Amino acid sequence: MNIKSKLNTARLILSRHGIGGFIVYLSRLIFWRGHDDKSCRIFLFVLDAPNATHEGIKAAAGHTFRFATIEDIRTYRADPVWGIEDKNVLAFERGDRCLLQFDGDTLVGYGWIAASPLVELVWGFHFNLPNNTVYNYKGFTAPAYRGKGLQSLRHLKLLEHVKSTGQHRLFCYVDQMNLSSLRGGKKSGYKKVGVLRCAEKKGKVRFSLDVSKDLWSKQRRN
Repeated sequence: MNIKSKLNTARLILSRHGIGGFIVYLSRLIFWRGHDDKSCRIFLFVLDAPNATHEGIKAAAGHTFRFATIEDIRTYRADPVWGIEDKNVLAFERGDRCLLQFDGDTLVGYGWIAASPLVELVWGFHFNLPNNTVYNYKGFTAPAYRGKGLQSLRHLKLLEHVKSTGQHRLFCYVDQMNLSSLRGGKKSGYKKVGVLRCAEKKGKVRFSLDVSKDLWSKQRRN
């Protein structure tokens, strides 16, 4: 990363997260080497009680929620504004699901959950979820609807759905340098339950995982 790019990143962090966020970002960059192709630190989170606020519930009055069809996914894939990629289409075809939120006919946002309890965190390292927990990823809210707590409401709707299959927790992970996602997860009610440290040095790769015991499964997966 060149000096100009570093300055732009610093300005962006300051504008979004203030001096406090900038200090956190800088300290992690210095003491934990940030996240590059040689090292990283990943935080693990669980959600069982979303912070669905009165503001979010009020803002979503009249909104509808439903799971996407393959036709929906392909349609939104064709429009880059929604951030749907080819790999998401493939994931959907393998069984992952995407919850859509609508204001009338207008798409407000979405949130994904994975079909597999085996989650790749980084560099091929897979995390083995217990059967009562489902991996939640790739949340998005349209710019016109942001700042109203709607992502938390989608998390609530996802939990309501998965509870019918015996699952009662959502799982996610975030790189330590992704302050925006860390802040969004905290607002939704996600609680930190572990950390994965990774480092590559002298031809060797080292992983160090600390996680709440009830989040790890000893069950073998294919």
